[in-house]
Amino acid sequence: MKKTVVEYITNTLEDIPKQSLQTNKRRLHAFFSEQETIEKRGTHFVFRYAFYSVEKLRRPTKQSLFKEYNMLCSDLKSTPSGEISDMEYKDVVLYGNTSSPAVQERLTEYLERNNSLKIQLSFCDEETSECKTGENIAYAELQKALFYCKRKKYLLLFISVRELIQDIRFYDLLNEYRVDFRCVDFPWFCRENLQLIKAVMLYEKLSS
Repeated sequence: MKKTVVEYITNTLEDIPKQSLQTNKRRLHAFFSEQETIEKRGTHFVFRYAFYSVEKLRRPTKQSLFKEYNMLCSDLKSTPSGEISDMEYKDVVLYGNTSSPAVQERLTEYLERNNSLKIQLSFCDEETSECKTGENIAYAELQKALFYCKRKKYLLLFISVRELIQDIRFYDLLNEYRVDFRCVDFPWFCRENLQLIKAVMLYEKLSS
């Protein structure tokens, strides 16, 4: 996630015109902006606005994968799905494709089964036809989902992580934002088990 701070210097405390904010939002390719501070500087007022935009993720190299693998703890243990801490959330940010009626049905059942969770926002990255392991996904929408989860203290709920867990960049994003997450079709997928799942993925990639 990239944060850019823009200063607006005015003679009054009147709000910055929306058109000016929108211009910078487009220029910076920002999906979210907010006022951070107002400071008096001489006879002027300085409004500081933060603009947030997604970043293009670097593709991993074989060397970087080996480095990640060697950094893993040697005594990783799995947490059974029945022992995963109960969710204390009421609201979720949904990530994934829900166009299939079967997926919609599973999602509805999951939400009702888990304290009638409510979806506040939904995001989905488009996958290319060649995408087999998640490595052709840009993760722009996932970055937005993680941003709002951290900001609003929402749970991140994945429809599926079947392809995503084959991509080291996916793990890097989850580790960067440190939010809680679950998956509709993979009950073991949670922060407690993330490093172990990552270890298996790296082992498979480096052994092939």
